[in-house]
Amino acid sequence: MDSDIHQEAISEWTKRDELYKELSIGYHGVPEIRHAEKVHYLGEFRERVIRLLTKAQVAEPAVYPEIVESLKDRRATKVVASGDINDHAVEKYRLLAGKMGKAFTVVHDPALQGNAGLVVVSNDAVDIEDIEVPDRKTRLAGLGIPFSLANAAGKKVCDKCYKKITGASPEEAVNYSVLTLTDRFWGDHCAACAKNH
Repeated sequence: MDSDIHQEAISEWTKRDELYKELSIGYHGVPEIRHAEKVHYLGEFRERVIRLLTKAQVAEPAVYPEIVESLKDRRATKVVASGDINDHAVEKYRLLAGKMGKAFTVVHDPALQGNAGLVVVSNDAVDIEDIEVPDRKTRLAGLGIPFSLANAAGKKVCDKCYKKITGASPEEAVNYSVLTLTDRFWGDHCAACAKNH
């Protein structure tokens, strides 16, 4: 039904004279193909999206390993983030995209709908069936990682906790660092173990 309406609108548009088209573009803006689809994927076509994070996932202190992997995909050309998210939360993905040589854009558009916070996209259709990344804490809990350790992402942890997280999920190493002797001297404690006491 939506497709029929879209085809009819295109057909009507091609029948109009040039003056009407110019005035219409000036008043309403350039006609957009599949606008209803694009507002759910930060202005991108669904078939070009490789991976998608929700706004809540982007706001977490950890970098999702699935995004790192998708940026290694040769088809990935850019990362688009929602302007509704705090700049500090988006910064880690901007730096990651730059490090991987991918373009990074923040979209501020009140017409956007849905909960998409960040998408990794291609210039061409990739038609990936499952683009949504599962929640990190749920995935780690399934691997036997305690909630306190999953929550310690972005913080320093003891050797034991570091080995536990990297043993269960090696790609999570990017989200943790090991406490040094100097850290311990200055009174720092393992962010995961401290929550257990």
